[in-house]
Amino acid sequence: MTLYRKFCDEELVIFLMGGDERAFTELYRRHWQNLFNTAYKRLQNLEQSQDIVQNIFADLWERRGQVNIENIEAYLHTAARYQVFKQVNRQSDSCGFLNDFEEKLAASCQTDEGILENEALDLLKFWIAALPPKRREIFLLHYMDDFPTYEIASQLDISQKTVQNQLNTAAHTLRSQLKKILFFEFMALSMLFD
Repeated sequence: MTLYRKFCDEELVIFLMGGDERAFTELYRRHWQNLFNTAYKRLQNLEQSQDIVQNIFADLWERRGQVNIENIEAYLHTAARYQVFKQVNRQSDSCGFLNDFEEKLAASCQTDEGILENEALDLLKFWIAALPPKRREIFLLHYMDDFPTYEIASQLDISQKTVQNQLNTAAHTLRSQLKKILFFEFMALSMLFD
C-alpha cells in the first residue's frame, strides 16, 4: 500500500477507473477526513457525517467506470456539500422528501461537466417514464411525434379538452421539476464558493 501513497490523485483516479481497489483505498485515506469535516461543520452530527462520507465513497466506487473525473478533490467536496444539503433538506422537511426524480438529480450533480448533458437527458427520460401511462402517451405523441391535440384526441378516442388538460398537467409538473433542478444546482454552486 505504501507504493500507492507515491501516486498523485490524478494517477489514482486512472487506476480507480480500471477497478483498482488499492487506488480507491488510498483515495479514501487521503480524502475522508476533509469530507467528514465538511459534513460535520454543517450538520454537527457524527453519525450523519460518517454516513455521508461512506455514501460518497460507495457511490464513487459504484460509478467508477461511468464518470470522467478531472479533479477528484473538487468532485468529492461537491458531492459532500450536496449530500449535506440533502440531509438538511430532509431534516427541515421544508421542501419535502426527495422523490426518485430528485434522487437521480443528486447523482447527476456529483458528476463532472462532461456528462451533464447525458444526465439531463436521462432525467427527462426518467421523468417521462414516471408519468401515468395515458399522460405519458399523450405527452410523447404531442412533443416527440409532433401530433396536434385534435389528432391525439381522435387517435386515443378521448376529447380534445382531455388531451389539453393532460398536456397542461404534464407541462406544469415538468416546470416544477425544472425549478427544483435549478434550485439544487444553485445551492450546489453556492456551497462550492462557501
